[in-house]
Amino acid sequence: MQRSKKNILIFGANSYLAKNFIEKYNENYTLHPVYRNHPGELNIDFAAANDHKAFAEKINYTIDAIIFFQGINPSMGIAEITEEHFIKMMKLNLITPTLLLQSLKEKLTSGAVTIFFSSVAKRKGSYDPSYAAAKSGLTGLMHSLANAYKMQRFNIISLGLVESSPVFNQMSDEFRKGHAARMQNGNFIKAENVTKVIDMIITNDNLNRADISLDGGFS
Repeated sequence: MQRSKKNILIFGANSYLAKNFIEKYNENYTLHPVYRNHPGELNIDFAAANDHKAFAEKINYTIDAIIFFQGINPSMGIAEITEEHFIKMMKLNLITPTLLLQSLKEKLTSGAVTIFFSSVAKRKGSYDPSYAAAKSGLTGLMHSLANAYKMQRFNIISLGLVESSPVFNQMSDEFRKGHAARMQNGNFIKAENVTKVIDMIITNDNLNRADISLDGGFS
């Protein structure tokens, strides 16, 4: 008997990488996209006050994987950063995912995997200190969640600069050249390579507590 497709809950479904994953893997999995604001679809604003339990009650299927694509780009430097911006960055990357997983735990299958996206900024820092701090915090969050939910898997993909992404497009040519000079052969990260790693994490049940660097050997 043919096994049913895995149910994948995709947060931040309107993001650049999410769109690439949905386009490439919509036939491999049963994908359930979640948007910040999208009529007629599952919606949640990670920066707002949310009833996470009410959101979980809308899910009428078991979940095999959760992918947290949501996020905001680094935008405020150390000189102008505000408390509001810092809190928003933490909420999107750390707080809301934690509370959602708390509410969704009864929906998760044994061995279900959660995937977070970190950044090379956790090692090199960022123009926006809240961005680097939030991405660094994902490491501790991953291990804490894995300690609490022992029947599930938690993994991180830490990215370098993704070619043609919104962050890439807003950067100056000078910054791109400087970043490329610190990557293997000057190659930026390709979206198709990111989606391949996502697929590998979902299908390889030995991957747990892993932080996979997809950054071209950035140094």
